[in-house]
Order: sequence, then structure tokens, then C-alpha cells
Amino acid sequence: MVELLRGEHPQPPPLAAHWLLARLSVEFAVDVADIARDGRSVLDLLLIIAVIEANIAPINQDPVLQRKFGALDAPPPDELRRPVSINAVAASLGQPFETVRRRLNALAAEGECVIGPKGVVVPTARLTSERYVRILTLRYERVRRLYLELKAADALTDMHADAGSSLPEPVGRFAEPPVRLVNRLLSEYYLRALELLGRRVGDPLTALVLLGLGNLNLRNLTPEQRLANHPHPDSLRAPVRGSALARSLGLPPETVRRRLLDLQARGYCRSGPGGVVFSIQAAAAPHAQRLFHDNNVNLMRMLGRLARYGVLEYWDAEESPALRTA
Repeated sequence: MVELLRGEHPQPPPLAAHWLLARLSVEFAVDVADIARDGRSVLDLLLIIAVIEANIAPINQDPVLQRKFGALDAPPPDELRRPVSINAVAASLGQPFETVRRRLNALAAEGECVIGPKGVVVPTARLTSERYVRILTLRYERVRRLYLELKAADALTDMHADAGSSLPEPVGRFAEPPVRLVNRLLSEYYLRALELLGRRVGDPLTALVLLGLGNLNLRNLTPEQRLANHPHPDSLRAPVRGSALARSLGLPPETVRRRLLDLQARGYCRSGPGGVVFSIQAAAAPHAQRLFHDNNVNLMRMLGRLARYGVLEYWDAEESPALRTA
């Protein structure tokens, strides 16, 4: 039976596109992880994202700097990056300190980050490498695709204007695609989403295992079923072998097996002859609905902030010949 926490807050009303937002955000989260890990372990991906996010916290809090360092050819200089301790990274991801220390040292040896007396930094030189620029561009295009898909499905009615009310009004259109700005807002949303789910299921890594499972379960949906704003019965969920899920996430099979067993014991999924399935009973549970709601609110907040910075207007202009020539 799916676990419930005592003192659960009353269930808030769902957003208008509740199920559609939840389904597309699962796809989105898994795609972003696959793009960013670039063949690496998903744990290494989470470590690098967490370090970068901590490094650029001062920029995330300053709308002027966000726009100034928004384009692909305008990375923030090293002097604006704030080192983060290994202990802080481990705490933020709910991982053992020694595991994080060992993995970050390995990443530093590969040149992915620098570990100094004040903490860990992913330097500007690394963030302007050909490999990283490709990842940034793919992530940017994935956010853009999500926006256009939600817009076409009329699923943006809850993109609250107050999501970025503290931001100044956009000053003119972007001269270049705001790739780095979008990536910073994406990472902020992404870590927040994994933190919310991780609190419930154990840690952000387990959260990604659950998201990967749910995404593979629904891989056979038709386009119409995929964009439906209602839950799908278990009969539409394709069972997934733990080994296939491990390969898709770049994790050791034993790591995924242990986490799936724990998730099954908690009632989030069930195992059968064909593999593991995230069940509709788990998705309909009150705390799961609360997680969907909180994630959907955060997703709309990210899009709201993109709107306040003028990114959505920029994307709309790219899609409309009339707007491009206006």
C-alpha cells in the first residue's frame, strides 16, 4: 500500500492541465537527464548540475546579470562563480558524503570541475567547451519544444504572472537565442523538481529512477493518448525490465534493482512477468497528486519567469513570420 505521511496538508485544487503537465514533465525530465549526462552516469550528471547551480547562485538572483550573460557566447566569468563545498553538494542531493567526494574527485581528474580550498567550481573554460555548448543548445531546444507543445495544447492557463513579478519588464527582444539564461532557469526548476520527489522516495537519484520507469512505461502511447489530460489505465503501461531501465539511465543494474525493490515496497510500482510498472493506484494516491501539483506549479513558474524575461516572446516571434518582420 502506498505510504502516506502524517500531517499531510489538504490537497490543493489541480491545475487545469494537471495530468498532461505531469506526463509531459516526466518526459521532459528524462530527456533533459539523457541530454546532459551525454553517456555518463546520471549520478555524475546530478553532481555537475548541483555544482553549477551553486556556483551561479548570485547570477540567478540578479535579473540584470541573467540577461547580460544570457546568450551562448556570453558565459559568466569565473570571478562571478561561487565555490560550493562537497558536503553541501552531498546534502543537496541526499547522497553519502564519501560517494560524492569520490565522484567529484574523479570528475575533477577528468577536467569536469576544479576542487580548491574553498570548494568545487565548474570553470568558465569547461562551460565553453564544444561538448558543453552542444549540451546547452540541446537543453535549450528541449525547453523550447516543451513550451510550444504546451502552448499548442492550450495548457498554459496556469502560467501565473506573479511567477516573475520581482523581475523588471523585458527591455527589447534578445539579439541572440538566450541559451544560457534558459539553461540556468531550467537547472533551477530541475533540481527543485528532483528535490520534491526525492523527499518522498528517498533521494533525487531514486526520483530519477522512478521518473525513468514512468517514462518507459508510457513509451507506446499514441500521440492522442500522450496529450490526453487524464490518467491512463495500467493496461497502457508497458512493463520495463530493470536492466533496460539501468541502461537508459547509465546506472549499475544493482543500483537500479535495489531502488526498484524499495519503490515497490513503498507501493509506487509493481513487478510482473514482463517487468516493472508504475501503477495507476500509486499515481492516484493523495501524496502523489500533491507531488504532481507541486511539480506542475514549479513548471509553470519556470515558464512564467521565461515569459517575464521575454524568452517566450522571442520564441513566438521565431514561430511567426509576421512577428519576425514586425
